[in-house]
Amino acid sequence: MTLTKLKTAVLLTALTLSTSGCIIHVGGNDDNDSDNAEYSSVFGGVDVSENKQVGDLSSVNGNITMQDNVSARDVNAVNGNIEIGNYAQVNELSTVNGDIQAQTYLSVKRDVSTVNGNISFATNSRVGQDVTTVNGDIKLTQTFIGDDVKTRNGSITLAQSSVVEGDIEFESQDDSSWWGDKTREHNPPTLTIDESSDVKGKIILHQVVVLEIENQALLAKVERRYKGQE
Repeated sequence: MTLTKLKTAVLLTALTLSTSGCIIHVGGNDDNDSDNAEYSSVFGGVDVSENKQVGDLSSVNGNITMQDNVSARDVNAVNGNIEIGNYAQVNELSTVNGDIQAQTYLSVKRDVSTVNGNISFATNSRVGQDVTTVNGDIKLTQTFIGDDVKTRNGSITLAQSSVVEGDIEFESQDDSSWWGDKTREHNPPTLTIDESSDVKGKIILHQVVVLEIENQALLAKVERRYKGQE
């Protein structure tokens, strides 16, 4: 997902149910909530109780929390975290300024992305397409990724039989941006892959990266494409 598309998606206001300045509680003791309804909050957040089926979820300046066994379509936050319980199903996850964290058995049909935030998935999770960050770390534990894993200013960890069907890519840093300072030359990001995890595609480095790869066969997939290494 491009940055423009991400910002457009999270700022859409034509949603079915919306509120400003408070947290929306979906489910629980509220019998007025309907399945597949869409919820949007500004200066608040959205909290979805377990076993609920909802539509799109959107929050500006607030967290989105999904309890166990929640099903949703697109879930987007600006200035807020997305926190997900066990056995959740969504079409897509994205944040601008916030982390995305999920417990076991998460299923994402399409992409997962953050601009300024970390992504962390626990065991038995699946993502159909890409997982990307601009400024944030990615930690995948026993997780299957259907396409690529990418970051610009973050580290990547694959553990406990995680599989990336596509490439892992550390994109080139933008030296003109506020985060592109020279201190990163002495503190580069790290790619950590344990013995049980695998990358089916390439490991593409557009910058210096510390490699902590236990499976030595994966080192043959490393392509260094930064200055002096082409």
